[in-house]
Amino acid sequence: MATEEAKKESSSPPPDEGDDKASLMDQLDSKCVIRKRYVVCLLCFLGMVIIHSMRVNIAITVVTILDKAPHEKVGSSKRAQELPDVDWTPTMVGVLHSVFYVGFLITQVPGGYLATKLPTNRIFGLCICLSCALNLLLPTAIANVGFIFTCSVRVVQGLLEGAVIPTMYKIVNDWSPRMQRSSFASFCITGMYAGAIIGFPLDGMITHYANWQYMFYIHAVFGFVWFFFWFLFVYERPEFDPSVKDDEKKLIMAGRDQVVELDKVPWKAIFTSLPVWAVMVCHFVRSWMFFFLLTNEPAFLNMFNFSIVENGIFSATPHLLKVLCCILGGIVADIVLLKSPCSLTNVRKMFTCFGFGIEAMCCYALSRVQQGYVAIVFLNLGVGCSGLTVAGWQVNHLDLAPQFASVLAGISASFGTIGGILSPIVVGIITHPQTLWNWQKSFILTGTVLAAGVIFYFFLGSGELQPWAAAKVESGEEKSKPPDVKEGDESQQLKGGPAVTNYSSVDPSPPAQQQESET
Repeated sequence: MATEEAKKESSSPPPDEGDDKASLMDQLDSKCVIRKRYVVCLLCFLGMVIIHSMRVNIAITVVTILDKAPHEKVGSSKRAQELPDVDWTPTMVGVLHSVFYVGFLITQVPGGYLATKLPTNRIFGLCICLSCALNLLLPTAIANVGFIFTCSVRVVQGLLEGAVIPTMYKIVNDWSPRMQRSSFASFCITGMYAGAIIGFPLDGMITHYANWQYMFYIHAVFGFVWFFFWFLFVYERPEFDPSVKDDEKKLIMAGRDQVVELDKVPWKAIFTSLPVWAVMVCHFVRSWMFFFLLTNEPAFLNMFNFSIVENGIFSATPHLLKVLCCILGGIVADIVLLKSPCSLTNVRKMFTCFGFGIEAMCCYALSRVQQGYVAIVFLNLGVGCSGLTVAGWQVNHLDLAPQFASVLAGISASFGTIGGILSPIVVGIITHPQTLWNWQKSFILTGTVLAAGVIFYFFLGSGELQPWAAAKVESGEEKSKPPDVKEGDESQQLKGGPAVTNYSSVDPSPPAQQQESET
């Protein structure tokens, strides 16, 4: 009987590697209700929500500045008297929106550099906290100091928030297993779009029923509370966190990609790589559309004479659908990759081209719309479907060169921020004076930008590990040695010590087991 069972086992085909990995993840996750990587993912998501909901403050405020009859759209005459009394033109408002992204542009690549040198949990948390502190200055700057000082505060906020996205990609690489990377990254990135869901209706209600200045203070307080929990619970990497179980630590570190010194980054290969340029173009397209909506959507809907409260709610609903599509897209992408023979390249192209394509068609439709509620339908459809692109190009950095993900994110975000700078300025010029026809022309331009991104990524996008990145990984594995961590040093590194090269070479097993394996 035993020999027959042995023959059956020997004749059966070897188990598929993907099935083994999937079953291993199921077994490990079943042992604990809440895994620490999910806590990190949630807090990372909330951090992105806070800074992007905070950006809506200016968008709602300038609606009351540019509107010729703002007193008709707030809750009472007292609220109307408290609105900012400044004489700003649409062009000045476009400049105010754009200067933020000038600062944002400057710190993208340095942020990727700092992510390879300093603890990313500290960079991520401090940049968000300091930006929230500066938000407290904006009401006084707008109402009492002047346009130049307001622009200066926004530039510094942009400088701080520019380092957030590259460090977020580094956190994703350090805390997510390879098999969950698409869903992990998609959920964190979704925070950018979820911020508008909270910011637009909340700021609209505050302006309508209370004092407009309160929205700046409330968002700052949310940021300070978030920073307290972030500092308390999040460590730089799981190997520094004593609360991480050994099985979870092994799962994460088994697929860990090495981080190499910046002087070994193949800069020339990166800037001559067509798939990298495809990601950069998509980032430009996404920034153009996203910041166009984040800064101008309330002003566009104001053309249909909605109240401030209605404006805030209707501005938020497209982003709610986008968040749902972001989360769904990441999950579906992981399932397709695990269960179907579809290649990673085809999955990335499918989600990117479908999302941007639908959004482009809706922009062209908006160029013909005359009724407010019809405009809301097309905004919801287009912006919602664009959330699928998060499972496409927006996690593509981790496919092309995982160990350089923070650097690639900094480079692509720098290029994308150019779109964030140009979009408010160009739209501000086109929509001066504020008429529905001028807004329709801006949607024609935006739809063309989106269509160009679809074509570029379809032909040049890729989901494969690039040769210049694969060569670095191979040479690094051959030369890598476990880092020397002396006894007693671990306590000094718990909250994010110095960067360690070749993390994948660290054996997370207890010292006793290491000694047994050596003997």
